[in-house]
Amino acid sequence: MGNCVYCNHCLPCPAGIDVGLVNKYYDLALAGDAMAANHYGKLTVNAGACTGCGHCDRRCPFRTKQSARMKEIAAYFHE
Repeated sequence: MGNCVYCNHCLPCPAGIDVGLVNKYYDLALAGDAMAANHYGKLTVNAGACTGCGHCDRRCPFRTKQSARMKEIAAYFHE
């Protein structure tokens, strides 16, 4: 599985998720940035809205499995 570089080639997300920004806030939170969770919480649509349709997976040039990652991110932020 590749790493997300926040390029948003995966967009548009049918559920309206800003995939790059969601990934960025998650990565920052994992790195210890206390403000990242606050910023994530202010998103209009977050990882929990992912339907697992796979649109982003098919479009990612880095082969990041975003639909699986969205579940991981939603769990991390307790959605």
